[in-house]
Amino acid sequence: MKKLLVTAFALWLSGSVFADGHGNKIAFEKRHGSAEMEVTSVHLTETGGTIMAEGQMGTYGRTYTTYTLTAIAGGTNGRAKISGRGAMEDGSFASGTGEGIYSRDGTVFTIHFLINMQDGTQNLDEVIFNAFTRELTHDVYIVR
Repeated sequence: MKKLLVTAFALWLSGSVFADGHGNKIAFEKRHGSAEMEVTSVHLTETGGTIMAEGQMGTYGRTYTTYTLTAIAGGTNGRAKISGRGAMEDGSFASGTGEGIYSRDGTVFTIHFLINMQDGTQNLDEVIFNAFTRELTHDVYIVR
């Protein structure tokens, strides 16, 4: 089922790229500025691990995120799951979950995933995590 959904999304995305004149480029608008997150914990397992982080994330306020990575053969890439909650100044919360993929180059992990927010918006997110320096940047791009 997951493969079917990913394939359907990829076909939809590729069709819309050619239909709107982008040629070989896909352009997404940022929902807000880059969020530099503080890594609060890393929990390793035999098959991957979990990274937890928090920080100010634009429209989502003070955000708490959990990134769960599951390695595939070779250990330099795999699947990713995300869950996040943002406490906003007005007393409400934003929440979202998603799935995607990651790759690793040395100590730097690059994670890409699609996320559904509770308000119906959808994002394409990119996270860059350097395991050596503990730096983590989270960028959010508008899908819908």
